[in-house]
Amino acid sequence: MLAPPHQNPNKRIIVLRKMKRLLTVLMITFFLAAGCGLGASKYDDAIMDGASNLNKGKPEKALEDFNRAIDIDPKIAAGYLGRANTLNIMGRYQEAIEDYDRTLEINSKLANAYVNRASAYSHLGEYEKAIADYEKGLELDPKIDNRPGILKRLFSNEPNTDKGIRKYLQYLKEKVKEQKG
Repeated sequence: MLAPPHQNPNKRIIVLRKMKRLLTVLMITFFLAAGCGLGASKYDDAIMDGASNLNKGKPEKALEDFNRAIDIDPKIAAGYLGRANTLNIMGRYQEAIEDYDRTLEINSKLANAYVNRASAYSHLGEYEKAIADYEKGLELDPKIDNRPGILKRLFSNEPNTDKGIRKYLQYLKEKVKEQKG
């Protein structure tokens, strides 16, 4: 009888060799790209650093990184969008909205900027503005409602629920009706 793969020493050796080869190929590719000037630009580095720090739960550091990106090239939306998302996570909603506005001035087709700005408006109790932005985001990208990141950020991290932007949009519309009625 054969041992399970995790208990089979020969199988482990084969897997380790394959992993070593893959790592070697990745390292060679990285060094060739960096050596040939194909590496990321300073702007891209700042954006990637910001995203990484935000994912690591270091929003203050991410804010510095996105500010650096904006200083490098203030005509690209990604820096403002990253900074806006960071401010939104930090609870600095009005500042986030200002950066979402700037992002959308540069590129009005970014559905996630509308959806994230809607989240900030919602936190501030500006439900009609939130509704308009959620609707615009869904109009630009109807599939944005299905992305796990959106669900996790706005509602929960539970898979396969009936929650989503459309569901929240319905809730906001009912809330506005109640306030007016």
